[in-house]
Amino acid sequence: MENKSFSQLVKEEIMSFQLKKQEKFFLMAGIIYCCNVKNNEAKLVINNITIRTYILNICNELKISYTYTKKNEISINTNFLANISVKYQGKFFAGLFLSSGSIINGRTNHLELKFNDLINAENALSILNSHGLEFKKIIRKQKIIIYLKKIENICDFLKAIETIESYYLFEDGKIQRDFYNSANRITNLDVYNQERIAKANLEFIKNYQFIKENNLLDEFSVEELTLFELKLNSLDSSLNELSLLLETKNIKKSRSALNHFLIKLKKITKKYQKK
Repeated sequence: MENKSFSQLVKEEIMSFQLKKQEKFFLMAGIIYCCNVKNNEAKLVINNITIRTYILNICNELKISYTYTKKNEISINTNFLANISVKYQGKFFAGLFLSSGSIINGRTNHLELKFNDLINAENALSILNSHGLEFKKIIRKQKIIIYLKKIENICDFLKAIETIESYYLFEDGKIQRDFYNSANRITNLDVYNQERIAKANLEFIKNYQFIKENNLLDEFSVEELTLFELKLNSLDSSLNELSLLLETKNIKKSRSALNHFLIKLKKITKKYQKK
């Protein structure tokens, strides 16, 4: 099975629309809006034979005249636009995407529409952004490009041109990426916690050794020293687990009390290390 790009899937969905005659005119208006128009002739370069055939079939149906100028270039007569009142939404922008659009759906997201004419690009930018989208404009290789990067805006555009299957597919990709990112954050957090625990255990061992080697055990109660011995022999145990172990020795202390014992160990160690 052919591995199709997301752009191809969106364009195939556009070509699957069951359109009324007026909607086909709007679609054709969008198709030629990105083109270089001179003397009422729009030069349209379409390398994809399926899309090219689809456009020519609509031209034939609507009696829009055209000629082949090159193998992949069509010259479409634009006089038909004088007879229709174009609605610059929905099917119009679907036509624009069909002829000049591309979209990346992956770890990065990018949707763009290319124009030959600066005024047309700025008009499209203004109309689209009036509906709450956030298209931006750049010029690349003598082409004027308006583009989106935010996932939410790309989703809104796909809904606006009524490519609903592509919208759901894009949303599904977003959910999968969010899940991956969330899992990755959890993994990173686990690593961070393990490193933090290892560092804390190493500090505890050094502090307790210092206390014993410098005859400072009298600074601590029996309960505190009992905790230190238990922790030394069970470094991976949590404070809750250490509390349960102390209960087997008839010492009942809360988690916060045990944390206080360990803080006291740090303070006593630092106090005598300074001397």
